[in-house]
Amino acid sequence: MTIEDVIEKAVLLNQEIEIEYCTRSGRLFRCCITDIVYSRYYGGGYINAFRIDMEEYRTFKVSRILKVNGHNFSRIFWNQIGDNFNVI
Repeated sequence: MTIEDVIEKAVLLNQEIEIEYCTRSGRLFRCCITDIVYSRYYGGGYINAFRIDMEEYRTFKVSRILKVNGHNFSRIFWNQIGDNFNVI
């Protein structure tokens, strides 16, 4: 199961989830979000959600979500591996 699958389930079932998020500047934080929908403005790679601790709606880039409800999701970005990667 991928992080996109978990987000899709949370959207469909209108679930509250806790995420660990990495900002563009590299800062990590955890927060609980609810009322999750895909962003109409930015597209499917982004979600809009109500951030409970701040009591406001925020936009999150899905690829920057590292954990959902404490579960870690590993991501490999091919541009970080380089051309010498051997297929296993």
